[in-house]
Amino acid sequence: MLNNHTIDRYLHAILTLQNRFPIVRAVDVATWLECTRPSVSVAVKQMLQEELISTGHHCALLLTEDGRRRADAFRERYDFFHRLLIEAGVSEDIAKKESNALACSLSNPSLDAIRRYFFPPGC
Repeated sequence: MLNNHTIDRYLHAILTLQNRFPIVRAVDVATWLECTRPSVSVAVKQMLQEELISTGHHCALLLTEDGRRRADAFRERYDFFHRLLIEAGVSEDIAKKESNALACSLSNPSLDAIRRYFFPPGC
């Protein structure tokens, strides 16, 4: 069973691809995330069981309401770290990869502490 952060990463990939293409399939997710098709198949099976996605015509992957909520939350984490790294002078390629890693690895309390540190309330 995959952990929540890993599943969130797959959900984020599906959301990103759905915003760019009319149909998103498992092979598209594998290409986007640069991972193997079997690893995507394992994730898809788990996301289907957890009712985070459904499948449509031509094996399209569709986010459910819960899946979209989780993907949006992950996107918010990813965007925060991406912006922070870019503003710190990190290259775009490195920022993309490391934003993903940070979004997956930090707990919510750590993320909240970092947000407060860099963007204190009232600023």
